[in-house]
Amino acid sequence: LCLFDIDRTLTSCQGQACPGSRLLPGVWDDAYGGGDLRLSPLGAGGVRSTACGGCALGAVSHGEAGGQAMKDIIRQALGSPSSSWSHPGDIDSPLVLGCAYKPPCVQGVLNWYNRQGAGIAPENVFFFDDKGSNVRSFYGSHFNAKQVSCASPDGGKGLCGASPGEIRLEHGVSTC
Repeated sequence: LCLFDIDRTLTSCQGQACPGSRLLPGVWDDAYGGGDLRLSPLGAGGVRSTACGGCALGAVSHGEAGGQAMKDIIRQALGSPSSSWSHPGDIDSPLVLGCAYKPPCVQGVLNWYNRQGAGIAPENVFFFDDKGSNVRSFYGSHFNAKQVSCASPDGGKGLCGASPGEIRLEHGVSTC
């Protein structure tokens, strides 16, 4: 199971022309001040082309993923088997928004997949996020977490988002 943060992981900074990113004019992204959605190199290139290509996929984000058009684009980029979005405390899909502390939300997505018969063990869950603090919150859990957007830091977050080459199924918790 591969799970991804949205803001600055599957997306890039709205006003920044990052190599490999894709601007989608007219699609609202409300993160970090808002603007037209710009997919990161990972979001634009497709998660299925990475090491997670054969895995179950989902998203766990602190943000709300803009409007319906942005939600649809993110869902399609992940090839999600569900079109519904969940929130902490009521996780009923692999797509979770409004999650400030991510390990319980990752557990909720794992539970959802296992209720569908997936049989995924916690040590086979890989979470990717641009913020080191979010990744460090997985220490002591059974989940794997990796910080991405390492080549383009912007304070405590990523700038250009994840690149496909950063997506590796490595065990443990690692930051930039």
